[in-house]
Amino acid sequence: MKSSKKAWGVLCVILASVCYGITPILSNTALKGGLPGEFLIRAFGEAPSFMALDPAKAMPNESVVGFGMAIACALSLVICLVGRKSLKVTPRQAAELSVFGGGGFTATMLLISYAYLSIPAGMTIVLNFTYPILVAFFSAMIFGEKLRPAAIVALVFAIGGVALISLPGSAGSGSRPALGVTLALLSGLAYAVYFLAGRHASYSKLDGSVSNVYITGSAAVICFIIALAAGRFRLPPSWFILAVLLSSGVLGYIVGLRLLLAGIRILGSVPASALNTLEPVFASLTSMLVFGELMTVFKAAGIALVLAGALISILSIGRKSPA
Repeated sequence: MKSSKKAWGVLCVILASVCYGITPILSNTALKGGLPGEFLIRAFGEAPSFMALDPAKAMPNESVVGFGMAIACALSLVICLVGRKSLKVTPRQAAELSVFGGGGFTATMLLISYAYLSIPAGMTIVLNFTYPILVAFFSAMIFGEKLRPAAIVALVFAIGGVALISLPGSAGSGSRPALGVTLALLSGLAYAVYFLAGRHASYSKLDGSVSNVYITGSAAVICFIIALAAGRFRLPPSWFILAVLLSSGVLGYIVGLRLLLAGIRILGSVPASALNTLEPVFASLTSMLVFGELMTVFKAAGIALVLAGALISILSIGRKSPA
């Protein structure tokens, strides 16, 4: 592989990680109803009223995720129409896309959004990144894949990292940090199930844009049903919050996804996935910058262990066992 092409692939994955590191902050902004005044003053020299944090403009979790998924579905549909991709699927594929795809993705995103209310966004994404380790574990337990020593080491690293992050004062300034850590870990479990379904379900061979239409569309329907049943449905209260949700969809499902796919094509899935562990790093940095979250020694050590575990787990994928 030419060095210039490889460098372009690395740059694509890094930029994708930046995009995915920013999207949690955008979701958090909609959940909180705006941006902190301190950040706005640092960024603009003043705190514009339409951007300032206002609890009256905060959107419920289910509505934020529902509108995010609806926007993602619309964007994926446009991509399919422009690319003239057939949206035809079998009844079994449609059912599994709705249950495993939409249901798994809904559970992941809702749990993440609930965790945001108790611990920092960056910390939530770090804990969610335990999913590669869970994928390796479940692949061995359920699908008979050999559990390599590297996977065991990754699991030990992850457990140690979560323990450090869960220490008093390490999980952030939320009112219920233990609950936030638990919800973030459960989001990693839900995403592992979603990931494994995408690998083994009947829709695994579908074009990514086509499957995204059904997955995000069914996720939006599930979220809106939950929101309506719980009395937590709310339209975006201002054009700024709507713009935040649209920006999140564009960054996550147009720019970020395209950059990541380009990086995977150039570098291969394993190196690109390993490099993508920068995503929670960027999420932590942007969370500190925007919401003023502090980084303690134990928290930094916990993040390092979780990411090391994820990196080891990803790098072990596809390697042949020694004879």
